Amino acid sequence: MCEDPQLSGADWWYTLRIPAQTWMISVVRSSLRLALQRHGRPDLADTACLLATELVTNGVVHAKSPVTVHLSCRSRTLRVDVHDVGSQVPARRGAGVDDESGRGLTLVEGCATAWGVSPAPQGAGKAVWFTLT
Repeated sequence: MCEDPQLSGADWWYTLRIPAQTWMISVVRSSLRLALQRHGRPDLADTACLLATELVTNGVVHAKSPVTVHLSCRSRTLRVDVHDVGSQVPARRGAGVDDESGRGLTLVEGCATAWGVSPAPQGAGKAVWFTLT
């Protein structure tokens, strides 16, 4: 039984939880790609994996928290929620030409159909989410 109201009405859903280890980010990418291929949405895999990687990296690096990734698809719209226990709401930063970080939320904003931040449905933290169609 699915307890998360966001997932309960989905046509399909997939959940993955990782520890706060940067090397696990590649596991997230490969798992999401496989889930999307299995459910007939390989067309979204590149963008979904890129954006999810940005959000998972924020959770692991800035919140220093285990991260849970939820994929749900309803009426051909994919939603990806990335939960961490950090209380700080992410904000876009202006990244300079030579900066190696600071562009993640700009990518999410530019590539996603929609995105936002919600309080965690249970417990501490937040969920940063995006949708793709």
